[in-house]
Amino acid sequence: MIDSHLHLDDDKLRDKADEIIASLPQNGIEFVINNSCNLQSMLDGVQLARRYDAVYATVGMHPHDSKDFDDEFERKMTELAACPKVVAVGEIGLDYYYDLSDRKIQRDVFARQLEIADKLHLPVTLHIRDAYGDAWDILRAQKRYLNNGVLWHCYSGSAEFARQAVMQGHYFAFGGAITFKNADKADVFAQIPLNRVLSETDSPYMSPEPLRGKINTPLNIPIIVNKIASFYAVTARQAEEQIRANALALFGKIAAALHDRTADQKPQGRK
Repeated sequence: MIDSHLHLDDDKLRDKADEIIASLPQNGIEFVINNSCNLQSMLDGVQLARRYDAVYATVGMHPHDSKDFDDEFERKMTELAACPKVVAVGEIGLDYYYDLSDRKIQRDVFARQLEIADKLHLPVTLHIRDAYGDAWDILRAQKRYLNNGVLWHCYSGSAEFARQAVMQGHYFAFGGAITFKNADKADVFAQIPLNRVLSETDSPYMSPEPLRGKINTPLNIPIIVNKIASFYAVTARQAEEQIRANALALFGKIAAALHDRTADQKPQGRK
């Protein structure tokens, strides 16, 4: 199983991160992707990725923090992206629910980071909340930069919006919200083929039922995979295998790293 979006560097998990990462293999979790929000989380995430085989990282600035985006942050993004364990630009986008940064600044920074992602040959992980219309307008205007894949983190849009995004080849990640009792996502999943779906926890946030209200960890990813499987009437194992294939198709640097690791582990033949 894989967790395509979490925050091990968050204060709620920071002291437990080493223990959590060490427990991933015995819980059937092959790898996780630590997503960046600001400069410090970007630095911390890359440090974790360099220390642990099972952890990958992203670079980028969350819309909440977009007011702090500047040339130095962009330079640091580019520098860190050279690390083989940095696999995407994210989480980037728009958040009109909290409005912690001015909306125009959010839009400008979102558009700029799409350009940076293309320059770095990396897919993008999007955080969009109460801003799907503006987000779609920006993606259309910046379409020439969307050459490496788009992932909608914690997708909460409509079924029709999902249908349009599927037509553009986008991917969708789902986490604890799909397990909530008031969640009615059948119409959304009906528009998204299983080969476009990823699993995530958004740890330490968004714990799934029956753990809602508690600190979330990647060890809860089986709950998400089981729920995804139920929407497609497949087994959890089938969903798990397809989600893994989807992740490797989207995150090329992870596929390359796992290929190299497997090659290194093969016994050498006789000369």
